[in-house]
Amino acid sequence: MSFSLGALRGTARWLVTWFLIVVGVGYLTGIVFVRHTTHNTPTGVVHQFRGNEDVPLEQVQEIKYPKSPYEMLNIIHAHVTSFALIFLAVGGLFLGTSVSERWKAILALEPFAATLLLFGGMAAVRFLPESWAMPAAWVMLGAGASTFVCLYAMIARMLWEMWHPRNRRAVA
Repeated sequence: MSFSLGALRGTARWLVTWFLIVVGVGYLTGIVFVRHTTHNTPTGVVHQFRGNEDVPLEQVQEIKYPKSPYEMLNIIHAHVTSFALIFLAVGGLFLGTSVSERWKAILALEPFAATLLLFGGMAAVRFLPESWAMPAAWVMLGAGASTFVCLYAMIARMLWEMWHPRNRRAVA
């Protein structure tokens, strides 16, 4: 199967463009939410999932309780499934770029492994002994950053190849 995003015209190009924009905005909304709830720190991640009841009240802006097993299953199930579909769609489209096969493989496949690390880390933060919580939070932050970089690198490259005049090839 071979196709070129740079060769897309008309409705097909607009469909892919709007899909990428909406996915990018949706993912960014999630990033803003994570920033709001965890402050993008390992301690914030631990408090988000294990609670912060042990922290003195004057040191917290919001009291957080440990997530229940039901809440954790709901979060992990919904996110792993939706991330898989997002990365399948975006990665599949990314295969139509002109980047090398090596970079296609790295950028399109890495988010799948990182998703498992991210949400496996989330379960570890919540359910493993407390001594594992901080290292697992660091795994989550690293995996989250990695999915972010890969997703937006793929989106940026695809939009550039579809819309930059130098990259657009005529379709017969």
